[in-house]
Amino acid sequence: MAVLAAKQDERNRISVDMHDELGSGVTAIRLMSEIVKSKMKDATLPEIEKISNSANELLNKMNAIIWTMTSSNDTIENLVAYIRSYAVEFFENTSIDCFFSMPATIPPREISGEKRRNIFLSVKEALNNVLKHSQSSVVRINVTVNPHLTIEIQDDGVGINLEKLRKFGNGLNNMKKRMASIDGEFNIENREGTRTTFHLTL
Repeated sequence: MAVLAAKQDERNRISVDMHDELGSGVTAIRLMSEIVKSKMKDATLPEIEKISNSANELLNKMNAIIWTMTSSNDTIENLVAYIRSYAVEFFENTSIDCFFSMPATIPPREISGEKRRNIFLSVKEALNNVLKHSQSSVVRINVTVNPHLTIEIQDDGVGINLEKLRKFGNGLNNMKKRMASIDGEFNIENREGTRTTFHLTL
């Protein structure tokens, strides 16, 4: 118990340091690039736009890492809430409508930071595939929690061609490896669009 507590304290310390030190620096870069863009108006350089976008992406990735490392987030409820928040924001300014379904109440079950990280990154990869490849107008994310955690992502797009997976290759392998590393299951199928399912025994 003492070793576990020490590990959790170290995780929390690192996440706080990342937030305070790195987060403020990246935020400053993003703000400065936005100021430069506003001053240059129509004469802004494409490199300035790239700096701003890169800073935004880095902040999002860093926030996900901080969330993963913070031990107070080690619950199923927090994981589901975080995925919902991420998915809604991810599709917010796109042509795809996102609908998220989850239980009204989620039992107070703990889940390790490693499992949270691998599940979240797998879901993130699946959502990225929907946006880039599906040509869909609607994506529905359904989460069920009982003795198992199941996350099902269904779009209404063209459907994945399981015989031509080159453009999905690394992403699918990464999802498969991530779920296998935490004794979970991953499945993708062509069913009125693409259906991706993540399954973990709690």
